[in-house]
Amino acid sequence: VPKRQRRVQELAVVTSNGKLLIYDSATGSTLRTIEAHNNGIMNVAFSFDSSMIATASFDHTARLWNADTYTCLHTLQHDRLVWAVAFSKLNRS
Repeated sequence: VPKRQRRVQELAVVTSNGKLLIYDSATGSTLRTIEAHNNGIMNVAFSFDSSMIATASFDHTARLWNADTYTCLHTLQHDRLVWAVAFSKLNRS
């Protein structure tokens, strides 16, 4: 999938009913609403290159999203609530 040209600074907001909302931070307009989780989302983070979004939820999952297409790339299942997500600065692969 080709990377779209980002012309706006995006702001990710999460809700207690599992939605991931993407806003244009300059205008406040909604760019996208994603039904991301089955329960409240606790935390959200953009990767350092803004190509991915990670979310952590009360539904016992962390999810990794493509920030260009907003499709879920991976769902990581846990046996407890997931409180936070973070990206490292270094690619350690």
